[in-house]
Amino acid sequence: MAEISNNLLAGLLIVAILVSIVGLANTLTLIPVIQYTGFATTGVGKANVTIESAISITLLRNESIFGPGYANSAGDLLLATNKSNPEGTGGVSDRFFNNGSEGNVTDCTYGIAGDTTCAHPFVVENDGNDPATCIKVYAADSAATFIGGSSPSFMFAGLANESVWGPTNPPGDCPLSSYTDACVGTLNASWGEIYVGSPGTTVCSQLNHTDCSDELRIHFQLTIPANAPTGAKTNTVTVTAAGSC
Repeated sequence: MAEISNNLLAGLLIVAILVSIVGLANTLTLIPVIQYTGFATTGVGKANVTIESAISITLLRNESIFGPGYANSAGDLLLATNKSNPEGTGGVSDRFFNNGSEGNVTDCTYGIAGDTTCAHPFVVENDGNDPATCIKVYAADSAATFIGGSSPSFMFAGLANESVWGPTNPPGDCPLSSYTDACVGTLNASWGEIYVGSPGTTVCSQLNHTDCSDELRIHFQLTIPANAPTGAKTNTVTVTAAGSC
């Protein structure tokens, strides 16, 4: 076999190098190149929140205790949480009914916590976030069942609380005076019969929820006939709240 000369080997090496360079160049042209067309400097997003209405009330006072006393043999006896109540028949030796905690001339002062010697009204506070909460009231028993006798009655009346007395449990940021009325709708301030069962009778059509102006009072009045049966008498009164009347 003929020997390959050095010149021929050199030529073949040069050809091989050139082929490798051309192949590498073709390979490089096939590699994708990332091109930047621009950069964002702002972005847009959304923050969503849903605030729901919370209907809620608290009874800051929920007992009206008239105490023991005698019926009036001469006629009907009228007791209320907003006046001085009579002693009944027989003079000073008889047991007095508790006086109402306001509007009286004797021994009661409105706002004494835990006081059972006075007949207090209910105090309702709107502790929700609904600015127009409808307040209604109803009883478990009728006046005939609760009191008995020939002509009994069990009545209620709504009254402003804070414009007269200030908040029952004032928060620290409440001013010392100039409270506004909490019932921004219609307040049923005249004596009316408490009916049995739901839905009840409206006391205030729109009770405000703002601190220092979110309370109202519910007063009670009893008519005790001379022939009312004796004994301890209790009636359950329910106060309800709703978004509208």
